[in-house]
Amino acid sequence: MQTHEFVDELWGSRPPVTALATLQSYIYKVRKQVLGEEGRAALHTKPNGYLLTVPDADLDLRCFEELAARGRSELDAGDARRASRSLGEALALWRGGPLAGVESGALLSAQVARLQESRLRTLELRIQADFTLGRHHELISELKTLCAAHPFNEGLHAKLMIALYRSGRRYEALELYQTFRRGLVEELGLEPSPHLGRLQNAVLSGAQTLREDDAGEPSTAVVGSDGPAPAEGGDPRPDAPGAEPSHEESASEGYEATPSPAQLPPDIGDFTGRAELLRQWERRFARSREDSCPLPVLWLSGPPGVGKTTLAVHLAHRLRHAFPDGQLYADLRGRSADPPRPREILASFLSAVGSTRHPRPSDDPDEWGKAFRTWCADRSLLLVLDDAADAAQVRPLLPGGGRCAALVTGAGHGLPGAERVLLGPLPPHEGAELLGRIIGTRRTEREPTAVEEIVRLCGGLPLVLRAVGIRLAALPSWPLLKLAHRLADARRRLDEVSLPGMDLRPAYAAGFGRLRERERIAILLLGAVGPEEFTSDDAARLLGHDGAGVEGVLAPLVEQHLLQVRGGDGWTIRYSVPELVRAYIRERLVGD
Repeated sequence: MQTHEFVDELWGSRPPVTALATLQSYIYKVRKQVLGEEGRAALHTKPNGYLLTVPDADLDLRCFEELAARGRSELDAGDARRASRSLGEALALWRGGPLAGVESGALLSAQVARLQESRLRTLELRIQADFTLGRHHELISELKTLCAAHPFNEGLHAKLMIALYRSGRRYEALELYQTFRRGLVEELGLEPSPHLGRLQNAVLSGAQTLREDDAGEPSTAVVGSDGPAPAEGGDPRPDAPGAEPSHEESASEGYEATPSPAQLPPDIGDFTGRAELLRQWERRFARSREDSCPLPVLWLSGPPGVGKTTLAVHLAHRLRHAFPDGQLYADLRGRSADPPRPREILASFLSAVGSTRHPRPSDDPDEWGKAFRTWCADRSLLLVLDDAADAAQVRPLLPGGGRCAALVTGAGHGLPGAERVLLGPLPPHEGAELLGRIIGTRRTEREPTAVEEIVRLCGGLPLVLRAVGIRLAALPSWPLLKLAHRLADARRRLDEVSLPGMDLRPAYAAGFGRLRERERIAILLLGAVGPEEFTSDDAARLLGHDGAGVEGVLAPLVEQHLLQVRGGDGWTIRYSVPELVRAYIRERLVGD
């Protein structure tokens, strides 16, 4: 890259007089901090510029391009199954948008646009391969998300229309066309292409077959005389046995044709740990769908910052394919003073799934639950209910059918029939792995002792490690040992591990708010002057309680995750106050 290109990219048309000297300083830092002394990449100084050489095997972009090219060749050769696998592996290499968070000039912006276009084209090819394999129903949620992100992409809307039609959802396919046309006319003053018009006419006429000769291009989804490739294990026609009810059949029950909501928050690309729990619940949900088991509910509990919401969302994304009728998400705000009422959440659910028969606002709240359960009765839906206060808040929101499932997070006890999993901190090696994914493994491998200390002082909590990692990523020249020394000072530890939106204090304050006065006094004393580990007898002596009465004080503290059980033998239980809770208690005492 030429020197003048660097200058233009960094400063545009008005570079400072020190531009060349500043650029040389940047190059020096890149060599020292990014490449390292033993890296296989090399940054060479050339006349009027610099040359970066990196082995192809070290670049995700090269791997992506090779896998995408292989997938295209396999698709051209008629091997849709291998093409879907290769193209899926290529897309799995992506972690968010290219150069996210980087302020781009003209040169980088052009590269970003090229990369985004390449990714979208590869995604369209993978969808084309899945179409060939008859996976229309499974593609609906993904295509809806893509159409929302690309509102004027006619090819994606054509694919979604076909997927809906072949899944027996003719009304939705027609509604999608009208919505797309309205947006196109209002925003761009254009009409849809003749291809999309022919596709709409085919759906209107109830054509038994639609053909994609080349599903990647808008002109290819047309009415054809030959039937589509049959779905794996089923007849692709909307009126085939076992197909979903048509719009007319649904309407006779008081419901419009059903959209498939896809409300899950974005997944995190660098999710780390919990592998066995993820595998266990993927098997559990698959088994429940096969055996018509009762509604499976997983209730994730644990201390603030342990990653309950992140795990629930990550697991939900891994399970999306198993719930083709959609995924619903609700933040129950169980820690707030004004959580939403069940009726409000159920109303939003019924709107999201396209139900037109809502109870009246004045109706008994149970009527809203009945309407939602009626809609869910013969469908496969996944619910994620985040930050629940207790079982009473969750129970009215659950479907009744065994083909549905629910993931719940919250500090409560759970509810009958649910499996409650108490999440603990990440083990040291997984905490180190998470930190390495955020700031780079080269950096963590240079200071393994400091990394181990940082993970320990952060309590192994994913939220805290993420906040620390984001801070370290913004300070690439900071030695990790320096941060470890700062974290060792308990007086400022919470400040060091907190960022806006990533602060444990509100969660701790909510836990304190649920305690009675004697329990608040107990945790303040135990956190301020109590030993590192103690038994109930030790706590009784410190608090002035009898041995039997102190257990009734300690139990609520454990339930609010302000106190943790460290083990025991026989009747003796050992407790401890987590270090970050101690830091919060010190702040609270100073503030009071």
